[in-house]
Amino acid sequence: MSVVEATEVDSVVVARRWEWWLPPLIAVVVSQLFVAVLTVSAGADPLRLSAGLKWDALRYLDIARRGYEVYPCGDGPIDFPTLRPDAWCGNAGWFPLYPMLMRGLHAVGLPYAAAGFLITQVALVGAFMLIWRLLGGRLTETSAQCLALAALLPGSVYHHLVFPISLALLAVAGTVLAVRERSWWPAGLSAAVGAAAYPAAVWLCLLAPAAILIGWRHERLAVRALHAAGTGAIGGAGLFVALLAFYVDTGRWDAYQLIQRNYGNGFHNPLWTFGQIMTAGVRDPKAWSLIAILLIIGPALYIGVRRGLRRGFDAELVMLMGLMIGLTLIPLIAGPRVSAYRSYALMGPIVVLLAGVPERLRLLLILVAAGIGGALTLAFFQGKVI
Repeated sequence: MSVVEATEVDSVVVARRWEWWLPPLIAVVVSQLFVAVLTVSAGADPLRLSAGLKWDALRYLDIARRGYEVYPCGDGPIDFPTLRPDAWCGNAGWFPLYPMLMRGLHAVGLPYAAAGFLITQVALVGAFMLIWRLLGGRLTETSAQCLALAALLPGSVYHHLVFPISLALLAVAGTVLAVRERSWWPAGLSAAVGAAAYPAAVWLCLLAPAAILIGWRHERLAVRALHAAGTGAIGGAGLFVALLAFYVDTGRWDAYQLIQRNYGNGFHNPLWTFGQIMTAGVRDPKAWSLIAILLIIGPALYIGVRRGLRRGFDAELVMLMGLMIGLTLIPLIAGPRVSAYRSYALMGPIVVLLAGVPERLRLLLILVAAGIGGALTLAFFQGKVI
């Protein structure tokens, strides 16, 4: 091989290495700029971290500072003045991993809010890199469009705030990738992170074992069952750690449920919840985001079913379809007051399936996502969306 040929080969290798990490970083930066422009439009300062410290972000800061607490609403400051006197109040209605990490970074000198923002940004970069790997890690028009769609899904504003959504997205993408690559214990660890970080991500503890059982057809059933059980056990350990954190601070295993009950959250008929949300119409941001996510997952489900019927339902396909179905239904089951768009922001990996739709449809879906995601972002900074 000549020197010129060798140089050309080295250049291609270097270009491919850049392809692995540069597009996800660009996606993070561009999506952050998108949020910044809308922050300014809402009359807030995007350079001030306090602009995004609203609603549940303040709860996570409080948990990081003081730990969990629950108390009868009549014995302390009333969080829910319309509740009956025997109701319970406190800050135990939010999962622990994110505030625990904030507390750890605070111990080495970072302010709590800065620690939360750093965790959010690092997790988002990691999540986009994993989604990019799921897309093949090569820069093409299709892969770039799919990554853009992942960055603009309804609720994507929470990717950039002091919320655990980007951490949960990292866990979701890590679980999908590990299952695809037939690595059962990394899949379990990723599911455990998700289960300790955000309620909707607990779904990973069931979905990943099911995908292994159904999709790892190269292995004997007994081996599949063993790997599925191991994955589920590791993932379940993450949920146990979350429950243990509630118990250590409050002395109650059901502290989370006690607080969530005050919002009317629990087990509901998803059709009833759907009707309640749709009845509110354009007045309710949950209605916009639900319509948008249904428009986005509809083509993805079609591609997934068609691919499954032709080639079989492999583990990756089971994971992706399970994510779409689970992350759409879980908020509907929980109740009409749940901020469902946060769960929709965890669906980033499903863009792998949308690589198979016609380009015009994919571009239309990007416009839908950007429009609804932008409206939710604007509403958040205007104080209209929790």
